[in-house]
Amino acid sequence: QPHPQAMKRATALRSGRSHRHGFTLLELMISMAVLAIIMVLVFQMLSATQRAWSDSRARLSTFKEARVAFESITRRLSQATLNTYWDYEFTGTGRSRRPIDYQKQSDLHFVCGETADLIGKGDIHPGHAVFFQAPIGFSVDEDNRGINDLLNGWGYYVELNDGVKFAPSFLPRESVVRERYRLMEFRPPAEDLAVYKEDLKGTDVKSQSRIHAWFKENYDGKTTVGGLSTPYEFSRPLAENILLLLIEPRESDANESASSSIAPDYFYDSREFQYAGGASGSRPGDNKHTLPPLLDITMVAIDEESAIRYAQINGSMAGLVPEGLFKSVASSRKDLEELEQHLRSKRVDFRVFHETVAIKASKWGWVQPR
Repeated sequence: QPHPQAMKRATALRSGRSHRHGFTLLELMISMAVLAIIMVLVFQMLSATQRAWSDSRARLSTFKEARVAFESITRRLSQATLNTYWDYEFTGTGRSRRPIDYQKQSDLHFVCGETADLIGKGDIHPGHAVFFQAPIGFSVDEDNRGINDLLNGWGYYVELNDGVKFAPSFLPRESVVRERYRLMEFRPPAEDLAVYKEDLKGTDVKSQSRIHAWFKENYDGKTTVGGLSTPYEFSRPLAENILLLLIEPRESDANESASSSIAPDYFYDSREFQYAGGASGSRPGDNKHTLPPLLDITMVAIDEESAIRYAQINGSMAGLVPEGLFKSVASSRKDLEELEQHLRSKRVDFRVFHETVAIKASKWGWVQPR
């Protein structure tokens, strides 16, 4: 006969087996559904993160050229100089020549204002331009290489062009034609510093067109100095898809009211006294042979996809910048808001760059020695 204790253990084991069982079909389906929902949520989070990362990288890459160009503008403008000095001002010629005053003098020139006024082609030159001299040391002559403080004439403006003349000559024209707003850099080599050729200090130089001739008549010029096999273009694209360059000369950070601006209409010319009459022309303050202390630089750039889409819809890039804006400092903020609204209405992705540049060589408020 089996032992009583053994029988009890056998009965307990059979009883335990009868209470153990696997998952039901319903439980499996619910578990799989919950797991699927979790996987979908995780996938969506990863997809959103990857899309945000890709968009950020694409945006940074899109405006990288514009950002580099903007940094170049601010760096060059901070180097602007007039090399101002004090000397006698004479009247008469020959034996009748005699000193009549002791005044600020300079052989150099600084001017900024609407590009249409400075160059004269408003339909393709929106916004503002600036032209100046600085010790940049750019030369195409092999004999001058290594002289880093050579004086250069320099400038910046925006131009609407097809880019053909800036492309390599061996490429077929149809493959390089692309109408775009381009930020142009006027940079003739030191050998072609035309500001001295014009002799701006001459007593007979009282015409605005002659005073501006050193850049106005040469901004699209060429040189063959230094044995170049092909002429060097004075103006070359610095960046594409730059709609506007805005330049506002200012006196100080402490005074930002438009009524006290040293250039209420954005125009500033260190030689305006020669053709506008009076020691300082029509400008508030004395800008004779004087650099503005500060320049507010604003640049508006768009991305290539927006440029392609706008050109396909409208047949041309012309007209993307509304006319009549940025004529007065008093309405600068309103004008910028209007431009931004206009670009959004055209589904154009854009970015606004802004910086205040201090000109190191400015001597604003110089007191004339007694």
